[in-house]
Amino acid sequence: MKNQKAIFIIMGVSVFIMMLASDYNAYTTEIAIVEAKGEEFDKSFSPMWESFILPLLFIIIAFLPNQKK
Repeated sequence: MKNQKAIFIIMGVSVFIMMLASDYNAYTTEIAIVEAKGEEFDKSFSPMWESFILPLLFIIIAFLPNQKK
């Protein structure tokens, strides 16, 4: 059972990293589009809430107590 906890934690951390990378990729794409139009880009990078919720669920699932039969 300890191995299963480690797998869920590793999955949560890796999903978190991938979602942050996806958000940053969208941010840099938006910068490129705005600059191609000749406008000024004045936003700063901030990840979306969804980037935190899904990995947090993986970590919460890892620490749920076992069901006793």
